[in-house]
Amino acid sequence: MPLITLDGVSYRYPEAERPALVDVSAAVEPGQVILLRGPSGSGKSTLLRCLNGLVPHSTGGEFGGRVIACGLDTRTHAPRELGARIGFVFQHPDAQFVLDDVEAELAFGMENLGLAGPLMRKRVEEVIDQVGINHLRRRRIDTLSGGERQRVAIAAALAVHPQALVLDEPTSQLDPQAAEDVLQVVMRLVAELGMTTVIAEHRVERIAPFVDRIWTLDAGVLKDQGPRTALTEGGARPPVVDLALRAGWTPIPLGLRDARVYAQRLPKPPPCPPPDFREPGWGPVLCRVENLDYRYGAVPAVRGLTLSLRGGQITALMGRNGSGKTTLLKLIAGLLRPQHGAVRADVRAAYVPQDADALLFSATVEDELRGQPPEVAAPFQRWLHRYPRDLSSGERQQLAIAVVAAQADVLLLDEPTRGLDPLVKKALSAFLRIRAAAGAAIVIATHDVEWAARTAERILLMAEGEIYADGPPGAVLSDSLVFATQISKLVGGGWLLPEQVPL
Repeated sequence: MPLITLDGVSYRYPEAERPALVDVSAAVEPGQVILLRGPSGSGKSTLLRCLNGLVPHSTGGEFGGRVIACGLDTRTHAPRELGARIGFVFQHPDAQFVLDDVEAELAFGMENLGLAGPLMRKRVEEVIDQVGINHLRRRRIDTLSGGERQRVAIAAALAVHPQALVLDEPTSQLDPQAAEDVLQVVMRLVAELGMTTVIAEHRVERIAPFVDRIWTLDAGVLKDQGPRTALTEGGARPPVVDLALRAGWTPIPLGLRDARVYAQRLPKPPPCPPPDFREPGWGPVLCRVENLDYRYGAVPAVRGLTLSLRGGQITALMGRNGSGKTTLLKLIAGLLRPQHGAVRADVRAAYVPQDADALLFSATVEDELRGQPPEVAAPFQRWLHRYPRDLSSGERQQLAIAVVAAQADVLLLDEPTRGLDPLVKKALSAFLRIRAAAGAAIVIATHDVEWAARTAERILLMAEGEIYADGPPGAVLSDSLVFATQISKLVGGGWLLPEQVPL
């Protein structure tokens, strides 16, 4: 008997022109892992929130059909009841934290269920061990990194002993190693506890080998397919699948382990190009960072950093969470004042933060775009009369970049691909190339290795507030143990992308 059943589910947000979900029917068997994917704004978060009753109980709107989750009809049971059976982890974990420290947050959900103190203590200890966060138990949440917060959010959801776990893009803000750690936690729960899991993700290469079904949403319409069928048809998929389809491998491998059997037949890859730490000869220097230092209290964020940014160049700034990337961007933008050293720029710098809401203030998308060139406003025509903050996370990100980026000489983007589907990421790359061709210097802090390899001409790797690698993608990413593309991990050498491999 299915643990979760969706029967003809349709939903329209209040005052929305079109429904967010259209006649969605699917089922999740106990112990299954479901990958939910689809374009930005296709309804993924809405569908997930139907599973625990947040839609429609907390959103209003027009709801049709039926969702049965763990034996409860979401139309007649409140999210509080459903939350005890469906553990939910939001895309932004800060949105679900209520208390200041980790142990208190883990106990909060159980307190709301009225559990006895000894039982709460027992469950807190168990979930701390399950998720591997004993070293965080006495920490304040505002001192945790992005990956640590995601693990705490998962632990808090598990503490009430749910029958299923629902995760909305849990790795979208994490560096590759932190993302791997979070997904390993989830997969361990699946393997050891048989935890039924529904996970929405755009960066699917890490999870594709482990899923039982793939749900693909497009304009609110759902396809429920087996993994190989879904990935063969298109959409967000691992680079090894793209390579397999080019090469005619059957059955297509879903991950690196299966692909290595086929990779033995490929030509020998070229050697990794040597690292090149010289500044490439692009356009004129638009911004120079000289011996920059910045601390938060006693904690150094940027240390003795010197860097030049040239017009016409797209630079990807990468590094683990907490390495100083966002601080560096804010220093270059003038949002923070250097405590030592200087930022020298006589041109306009614009910064787009991770949270696009910080840049959206108008009543409509049309108002946000007022004064922008037609080519900038063109992609947003269907949203013109919508309230900007009613857009999906990925759509808000697109809008903020368009509003800020059109006139900037130095463009600083912090995690711009978070929440974006492959087609929108491709469009973003094209837009950035147009801005670079017009003479702008572009710096992108990102954890999206595959997108960076396609988009950037220069890669900076940052750790402990310092730049430790600087060069073209082929030199910096091909021999990295953490920041390597999936194709580089598969074949080694200087190939980073599926289309670079000769067949």
